[in-house]
Amino acid sequence: MEVRRIDPSDDDALAEWSCILEASDKELWPELTGFELADIRAFARFEGTSRRWELLAAAEPGGPMLGVGMLEFPERDNLHAAEIVVAVHPRHRRRGVGTAIVERMAEVARADGRRTLNIIVDVPVAAAADHPSVYFGPRTGFESTLPGHSRHLRVPMDSQRLAQLRAVVATARDASAYRVLTFETPWPRAFVPDHCALLQVMSTDEPAGDGEREAEEWDEERLRENDELLAARGVRKLAAVAQHVESGRLVAMTEILVADNVPQQAWQMITVVHHDHRGHRLGLAVKLANLELLAERAPEVELIVTGNASVNAPMIAVNDMMGFEIAGQGTFWQKHLVPA
Repeated sequence: MEVRRIDPSDDDALAEWSCILEASDKELWPELTGFELADIRAFARFEGTSRRWELLAAAEPGGPMLGVGMLEFPERDNLHAAEIVVAVHPRHRRRGVGTAIVERMAEVARADGRRTLNIIVDVPVAAAADHPSVYFGPRTGFESTLPGHSRHLRVPMDSQRLAQLRAVVATARDASAYRVLTFETPWPRAFVPDHCALLQVMSTDEPAGDGEREAEEWDEERLRENDELLAARGVRKLAAVAQHVESGRLVAMTEILVADNVPQQAWQMITVVHHDHRGHRLGLAVKLANLELLAERAPEVELIVTGNASVNAPMIAVNDMMGFEIAGQGTFWQKHLVPA
């Protein structure tokens, strides 16, 4: 079994790589869309200061790809770790393909000075107990460090539920002290400092299962790079923010990703409220406002996909109120690399 790096300029290799990932994803989640070729191409060719990606593929000598791997290397902070994706074509499992990819990933990451590999595996609830990851993880040196769930929300939301939630927001403590704004990114220039501050809060508040995780460093350049990456992927981002009226500062935010080539599905991403402004239903307020913007800018969307660590009780409570339903069992796996 050979595991090789993929040349980012090799369109045929990227297309074959993407097909392997799609086959693996569709076997597990036939009704959902994951990373597509445009995403993979954008990751492989991304040139920025904050992170970089490397793609690997496993095959018999001279044969087609059987499995694939992707490593994401943070370049400004959290330099101890690499975030990974591993996928083996359903027809070629139990042949050592996944093991070979993980072993090669460990070599690549170790050579880059990384100490850990992190991966999140999300499996439909009905298949979670016997999914191969339950056995593959420990066998390849991974430890399960944090459970969670993926959640799905069908939209549009029931009108009665929506009215009740709007009433909750309107009657929250000091509700008049805040206003909610929505827009499609890039973020307005005036909001950049507050955007960076909220992302830094999120980087340590969001449970991730990585005991060494440190605060991320955000600035205008990093935001610009992220916007360029989204554009390369063909993805749009919708944002809602809560502004503290007296100070003018943004103190809460949420974002949803939409892709024009996947019109029925959207991805609920970051939601964060600054520590000093919690307890005012701002998380719910911005998420409801972003649903309104979603209905306006991407009316074909029928399903929103998100995920929560099991220890993130405040956000789980908000998602439960909105009607998100548990769809998958998620597990954060971590592999500690032995120094060479």
